[in-house]
Amino acid sequence: MRYRLILSDIDGTLLNSQHQLTAGVKQAIQAYVAAGGVFVLASARPPLAMTALARQMGLAMPLVSLNGALIGQSEGEQLRILAATSWPEGVGPHVYHALSTLPLSLNIFSGTHWYVVAFDKWTDQEAVITDMKPTTAPIWDMLINNLSVQKMLCMGDPAMVDKAEKIILAHPEWQLVASRSKSTYLEIVRQGVSKKSALQTLSSLYNVPISETMALGDGENDLPMLQAAGLGVTLANALPQVSAVIKTVVPDNDHDGAAVAIQRYAMGEAQ
Repeated sequence: MRYRLILSDIDGTLLNSQHQLTAGVKQAIQAYVAAGGVFVLASARPPLAMTALARQMGLAMPLVSLNGALIGQSEGEQLRILAATSWPEGVGPHVYHALSTLPLSLNIFSGTHWYVVAFDKWTDQEAVITDMKPTTAPIWDMLINNLSVQKMLCMGDPAMVDKAEKIILAHPEWQLVASRSKSTYLEIVRQGVSKKSALQTLSSLYNVPISETMALGDGENDLPMLQAAGLGVTLANALPQVSAVIKTVVPDNDHDGAAVAIQRYAMGEAQ
């Protein structure tokens, strides 16, 4: 085995374009774990939208959710939270006020909860993808009362997402970073939070050198971990800014690219 720990994105990487886990990818992951590998799911998804996938794989595994803001351990239908990194205190109302001026769907993630003010086409779409539904809540009041926020997801037309990103960049005092998981999704977390930092934590936790880790991903928010891993692998369906940097490429997610990566590289078939 060439790479003893794999940190893998979910949407656009493990799942196909129909948001399904194929038999080929599932079998490759199970074979890798049976051979002694550590396979970790990493996603911008909320944690409870990941536990069902872990069960589908038939594995109890660590989960890196909310782009690395929350790390937990899947235990049956439960999730034990190991670490959570929240936005700085008092920042939430400023961010929400600034971004609510744009025609975007604003979603707040706190612990295992997903909050929205109201349902819209974007939340409906995300609910189908993640197989869970948000809770409607008075978000402004909750933020004023110091709701702990691990991530905000802004969904909308790419031009509006561009504007939201510029607002975050214009306020370094908020100590936040924003990155796209796809052209219509902007993920906002605290500075220092990333799948890269999660990879470093897991490397230490499992006593696996970074040089013996592999990362799989397709989105801009995956780039730091792809570059930090011993080997970063992307799929043919990756965003252009990802494939421009990561040169180890496997077939797209509709052709079991993740399974190819695991078998060809992690299991040592490639020399």
